[in-house]
Order: sequence, then C-alpha cells, then structure tokens
Amino acid sequence: MTSKSKDIIVLLGAGASAEAEIPPSGKMIDRIEELLNENIDWKPYNRLYNHIKSAIYYAAGLQGKFKDHVSYNIETLVNTLYELERNEEHPLYPFIAAWNSRLVSLAEADFLKVREFRRLILRQLKNWVSPDDISLGDYYKGIIRLQRGLNFPLRVFSLNYDLCVERLNVGDFRVETGFAGIGPKFHWDWERFEETNSGPVLPDVYLYKLHGSINWKRDSARNLFCLEQTESIQPENMELIFGRDFKLEAADPFLFYAYEFRKYSLETKLIVCIGYGFGDDHINKILAQALKRDDSRRLLIISQCKTEDDVKQKGTSVAKVLSVKSEQVLASKGSTKDFLETNELHAQLLGLIPKPPSAPF
Repeated sequence: MTSKSKDIIVLLGAGASAEAEIPPSGKMIDRIEELLNENIDWKPYNRLYNHIKSAIYYAAGLQGKFKDHVSYNIETLVNTLYELERNEEHPLYPFIAAWNSRLVSLAEADFLKVREFRRLILRQLKNWVSPDDISLGDYYKGIIRLQRGLNFPLRVFSLNYDLCVERLNVGDFRVETGFAGIGPKFHWDWERFEETNSGPVLPDVYLYKLHGSINWKRDSARNLFCLEQTESIQPENMELIFGRDFKLEAADPFLFYAYEFRKYSLETKLIVCIGYGFGDDHINKILAQALKRDDSRRLLIISQCKTEDDVKQKGTSVAKVLSVKSEQVLASKGSTKDFLETNELHAQLLGLIPKPPSAPF
C-alpha cells in the first residue's frame, strides 16, 4: 500500500521517553516524595505537600473517585500550587470566607512557601527532562526510519517537554519546530508549519510541542525563541503548560498547536499514540471526535503491554474512555523502544489502515 501525506500522525505522551530515563509525570511524584523525605532543601515543604496531596484526594473522594481513579501527578500538583499561589488574585477569592487555617499556617505569609515549593519542583523538572546520557534516547531514531519508509513529512504531536525529537535534527534529517535558528533573533513563526512556506525541500518531521518545551523562552515583547542551554530560564518563566485548565491558553504557539492537532486528527487515517495514558480530557475529546467522524479511522496504542491479554484489555479500556467503537482502537505489545526499533515499521502501520470499499483486492 502506498502512503500519502497525512495518512499517519503520531502523538507522544510522557511514557514515550521513559526508556530514555526521563520519568513520566506519575513517577515524578514518587521522586518528589523521596526528596521531601531525604533532601535537606526539600524537607521544609514536607508538611505543606502532605496537606495539599490529602486535599486533592479528599476533593476526588467527594466525587466518588478513590485510589487509582484519582488523577494525581506532577501536573495536578503544580497546577494546584499555582492556583493557591494566586491567593487574593484568584477570581474565587471574594467568595471564600476563609482559607483552611492549617493551610494558611503551612503556606506562611502571602503563601510564600507555596510559591517557593512550586519553583523548587519546576527547577527539578528541568533536570529530570535533561538527562546526562542523551544516548539513552537513541531509540527515537526509529522515527527517522519510519519517515524514510513513509516518504512524506511526518506530523508528530508531543505532550512532552524534553528534546528527544529535536535531537533527530542532524545531517540531512530536518525537524521543523517553528524556529529558523537558535537564540533570541529567531522568533517562533507558525507559517513554518505550512508546506507552501517550507522552501524547496520539505522538512522530514513537523514537531508540535503541545505543552511547551524545556528550552523555550520569551523576550520582553513576549516573542518566543528557543535556546540550546536552559540554565538562563528561570522556573517562573518556563514556557510549560500544567493542568487541564491551561491546555487552551489563548496564546501562540499553544492555541495554534491545539488547532493543528484537531485539524490533522480529522484528516489522517491512523493516529499512533505512543506512551500516552489517556488522562487528558482535552486530548481525549479531540481523539474521540476524530474517531467518531470516520469509522475507518484507527487509533494504535503503544503502552508497555506485555501479554496478549494486556493488549486486548488496553484496547477495550481506551475505547470505553473515548466512547468509540472497539474495532477502531488497536494496541500493540512491547515498549516504545521495541516499537520504534521494529523492522519495516512503516509497512506494518500502513497495513493497519483499512482499505476503502472500492479498493481492488
């Protein structure tokens, strides 16, 4: 089967980079709790953290959600800290008779401790998504082989902050990120994602960082640019989106990327989800809309399935979450590394696309 542009798009979740020793958001919580118990710089925030975590679980319990049904990860934590940090600036503040007295005590004057704790987490996040041994992410080179086999620019939508895909931009393989170069002279430009503006040679991958990137920064005029080193990017100035309330921030590139994901999900034949846990309502709605619009559209899930029973259960559970037909959702055994290192991966993916009724046998 010959491939055409837009036949296949890729969605990367946090699990895609786990084998590069970049912890998924849930695992980051485990590491934060270790630091709070063991690291002298983190211990002063231990009681504050316990209070906030308990409150999040309490709120979920009021909705009938318990144990694994509670969505609690680093995004939930950082977003909660951000909302608390706003304090009197929050639009709901006038309607709240009084803050929880224990929280006020733990947060200290003007919720200073909340602000410090959030920045400490973001500073640590920068280290987590910038591993010392970048060769651990070499399995991402499977994207190069996949694109070469498909022979058309591949649209990759990433929910991750790391630079695993950008590092593929070497030699004659070009990853379009919206920047003409590195540094404050090269502002992000949405037109670089238009094929008519890509010059005589199209890029091999168009990369859409839906939740931002660890190396993004804005100048005083709010122009976005990217850096090679991230040391100068302060935690409060990191261009990252946390929490579902921020997924549609009315600013580029976030709004543009969300629109592009919706657009291409409605045009493609196969959506390949790698390492995505289906915990993002906004992303789920876009996926569900795309599948419901066309019964022949397929969703392939790569999510550490170890057995055939795991594969079957994963496909069934995701179809239920998205409220789509079970035959539209496929799952595959193995990890991200196994998947991306599969021989002739392009041929296998094209084979998952149902032939139209008029196609010859």
